[in-house]
Amino acid sequence: GLVSIMTLTVLAYERYIRVVHAKVIDFSWSWRAITYIWLYSLAWTGAPLLGWNRYTLEIHGLGCSVDWKSKDPNDTSFVLLFFLGCLVAPIGIMAYCYGHILYAVRMTVQVIKLLKYEKKVAKMCFLMISTFLICWMPYAVVSLLVTYGYSNLVTPTVAIIPSFFAKSSTAYNPVIYIFMSRKV
Repeated sequence: GLVSIMTLTVLAYERYIRVVHAKVIDFSWSWRAITYIWLYSLAWTGAPLLGWNRYTLEIHGLGCSVDWKSKDPNDTSFVLLFFLGCLVAPIGIMAYCYGHILYAVRMTVQVIKLLKYEKKVAKMCFLMISTFLICWMPYAVVSLLVTYGYSNLVTPTVAIIPSFFAKSSTAYNPVIYIFMSRKV
C-alpha cells in the first residue's frame, strides 16, 4: 500500500512537471524516483522492526499490521507520523499537483492533441488515486479508531472488510490501465 500511494504521488508530480512546466522527465529521473519510493517505503515499514512501534496480528487475526492499540508514546508518535508522512502528505501533494494541472489545462486556449492526451492521462491518474483512497480510507479510519481508544467499536467482522478491501487495491490499477489506455 505504501509503495502504491508513493508511486501515485510521484506520478502526480511527473504529470505536474510535464503539463504545468512543460518539462519532460528523463529515464534516469524515473529510476531515481522508483529508488526513492522503495527506500521511503522500506524506511517506514522497517521502523517497527527496529523498535519504533511493532507488528502484531490485526483484530480479525488474518493479517499483520503495526500496533495501532499501543498507548506507549513511542508507538503513538509512530502512528501519527506514519499517517502524516504516508497518507496526509502524499494526498496533499497529489491534490496540489492535480489542482495545478486542471488549472493549467483550463487556462490553455488552444486545444492540441498533446493536451488531450495529457488530460486523458490526468483523468486516468485521478481515477487511480480515487480508487486507492476509496480502498484505503476505511482501513485508515478503523486504524485510527483503534489507535485513539475506540477499539470497542471495531469488532473482528468490522475490521476484516476494510483490511481485505485495502489489500485488494493493487488489483484495480491494471484494470484501469486496460480500460483507459490503448497503449496498454
